[in-house]
Amino acid sequence: MKTKNSISILLALLLNVTVFFSQESSLESIASKYQSSFKENNQGVGILVKRDNEVYTASIGNHNLTEHSVFNIGSATKTFTAILILQEVEKGNIKLTDTIGTYLDPIPNIDGTLSIEQLLAHETGLDEVISRNIEDIFYAKNDVLYQDELLQQVGENNPDMVGKYDYCNTNYFLLGRIIEKLTDQNYFDAVRERIIEPLQLQHTYPYVHKNLPNLATPMHDDKDVTEFLDYRYFANIAFAAGSVASTLFDMEVFYTSLFETEKLLKKETLALLMESGNEVYGLGIFKPNPNEGNYYGHGGNNIGYSFRNGYNPDTKNLFMIFSNSRKIPKSEVINFDLITFLNGRPIVQFSAINIENFKDYTGTYLLAEANLEFVIELDGKTMYLLVPAQDAKSELTQKNKTTLMDTSVGATFSIIEGAEDRLKFEQNGFSTEIVKVTSQNTNSEQK
Repeated sequence: MKTKNSISILLALLLNVTVFFSQESSLESIASKYQSSFKENNQGVGILVKRDNEVYTASIGNHNLTEHSVFNIGSATKTFTAILILQEVEKGNIKLTDTIGTYLDPIPNIDGTLSIEQLLAHETGLDEVISRNIEDIFYAKNDVLYQDELLQQVGENNPDMVGKYDYCNTNYFLLGRIIEKLTDQNYFDAVRERIIEPLQLQHTYPYVHKNLPNLATPMHDDKDVTEFLDYRYFANIAFAAGSVASTLFDMEVFYTSLFETEKLLKKETLALLMESGNEVYGLGIFKPNPNEGNYYGHGGNNIGYSFRNGYNPDTKNLFMIFSNSRKIPKSEVINFDLITFLNGRPIVQFSAINIENFKDYTGTYLLAEANLEFVIELDGKTMYLLVPAQDAKSELTQKNKTTLMDTSVGATFSIIEGAEDRLKFEQNGFSTEIVKVTSQNTNSEQK
């Protein structure tokens, strides 16, 4: 459920692929780029983009994930929660400067002097209580678990982080409780009456339960985990930080209504949502990443589902993608391709691997800035990136003759002329050289 825009130093690289440009910028060219890989790995995604007020959709890979599939939007729920709070601000029922203690009785380890705005912008330094042991909670068949008051389990806060951005689901759990105090109704009724019904969202629900029609089959560790779905997990644990279920079609209506009409918020209040907060996060939404264009959005991850999106208020273009797994496969490069499509540029396609160009660059490398070792491995005609410390492995692709790219996190590695013991590493504007520590014996690797 927790989603951050921080630079990932998980890295990724090397695969030899010659590159060519398709003759058109289309979702079909994006689908063809990933179809075989997704099917081979039993992965799937559903995509919706809106360009020049035209909506395009695609389903890639397995599981038949379409614009009509219902899925948990995870932390994108936080935008719903922020809207409910800001609606109360418009009514004069609450001020952003009001404190938690104004509305909630004292809670251990939660500073009652923290403000509503600090909760909305993740600037409280509070302890993370929801994503902690999330798999144990999801798989537990323990009724007592859902009867416990989650907020009583919050640990000590970090006072040094008050006023600084530090993403934490606990903030939005508290906002949900404050909404209930203000409206004298449960959070889910408020979502239904203030957002779902006014926008006529036909297939959006305040929380997930296994009987929802057309619910995408949740997968985790390549297994169907439908039997473990429990509405109490989404209603009591995810709550106002990550409970909502919807479809791509409904979410297009939601974002269009939020940014292009006053059905949810007045224009000046929407400006608060987008512009307040800090350089990373507004009030319930992530601010644009300078490397990706002027796209506002809020992704979400939960066991069985993941969601990414972006809306550009300048062009009114929108992209959305979801998967029925906790992580969207190849998310960084797919996001890049979707933005490329929205900008009308050709989609780069991958072709056959050229092992000869890169076989001498296999081995173990050190990223000194992160004190992190990773391994570039050749197995037959495929190259992989392994990060032993994180038990991670991903297939690598080639971006051009001298540059390789990981399809998971979008990092690139470029050959440095005259240096076989180093590569240039770049990701999200960060650039450095990485040094080879040991080499892989490739004499018997090619099959």
